[in-house]
Amino acid sequence: MTRILGTLLTLALTLACAAPAQAVKLEASDDVFVNVRFLVQPHVQFENDPLVDPALQTHFYLRRTRFILAGQVSPYVSFFFETDQPNWGKEGDWTPEFFVQDAWVSFDLHEAFHVVTGLLLIPFVHQTRQGATSLHTLDHHAALVRYPGGSHLVWRDPGVEIRGLLANQHLDYKVAITEGVPGNEHDIPRFSGRLQVNFFDAEPKYFYAGTYHGKKKILSAGVAFDVQPEAFGDDPYLAFGGDVFLDMPVGRNRISGQIDVVYYGGNAHPMGGFGTLFDFGVAIGKVEPIIAVDWFMPRGASSFTDHYFGPHVGVNWWIKNHAVNVKFDFGLIKAEGRTFSETQRVWTIQTQLLL
Repeated sequence: MTRILGTLLTLALTLACAAPAQAVKLEASDDVFVNVRFLVQPHVQFENDPLVDPALQTHFYLRRTRFILAGQVSPYVSFFFETDQPNWGKEGDWTPEFFVQDAWVSFDLHEAFHVVTGLLLIPFVHQTRQGATSLHTLDHHAALVRYPGGSHLVWRDPGVEIRGLLANQHLDYKVAITEGVPGNEHDIPRFSGRLQVNFFDAEPKYFYAGTYHGKKKILSAGVAFDVQPEAFGDDPYLAFGGDVFLDMPVGRNRISGQIDVVYYGGNAHPMGGFGTLFDFGVAIGKVEPIIAVDWFMPRGASSFTDHYFGPHVGVNWWIKNHAVNVKFDFGLIKAEGRTFSETQRVWTIQTQLLL
């Protein structure tokens, strides 16, 4: 392990001394251009699962490898296209699917009125709208995202969204109509949306960030819904959520965090229940100690053994913010149906390069 950590430290120092990472911009004019970007997130992971193997298992793989195209064809029409090949090489598996993850066109008529159509990230709680290129924690709080099977591709769904900023950017709204679970009797689509109150700066871009590295002063509160009548035959799918997000410079340092609550209903939804997620960090210069917790109580749970519970502690080294960073995370993962003695222990080191 010492040798592995030494190799990662050498890589991080090399990246720290490199020139700032920037997108490659292909420009026809001031109003017509394409930004070409690339994301890679190598993982080194040490895992101990007492129900599988008492020995420590080591995994080297690429958590994400993405090609990203974004730009505009006029001042009023922009686009975004992104591929992914997640968990490439994990446990020697080089077959994970390479697929298009995001593909949309946005008609940007006014800051209060954007019409976006294509393969869309569902507008639900704040954490689910954060882009993987700009996370605060090591990864998403994925244990708290329980959309119905068949209703999404990694939280994306084809459809149309209207979004914008109102009241001098203090209100942020997003409303979408998407495919949802296909094939219901009356072909009723999925309806989702969120309303966020910004007490200071706004988050005007399509994707939220997990932190803005002190470049913004953000305190927000949001509510969200995600519903589809007849998603399960005659039974509907219902989800509601709320969130508070904080990302605030404090002198030369920064505090960042959020708390989201989610509820998934519908009697036929196999993953229904209630849960919450939390993360908080204090950045001192480029180094940020961070804690996070995921907890979910499935519908019908009779004891804590039936709950999901995942506390995490870690350290982020923001070498060049989201362009180059190294994150260390230690998690205790008590899956649903396990006792505390059956808790999985996971140590992860991630390097991120975003060109």
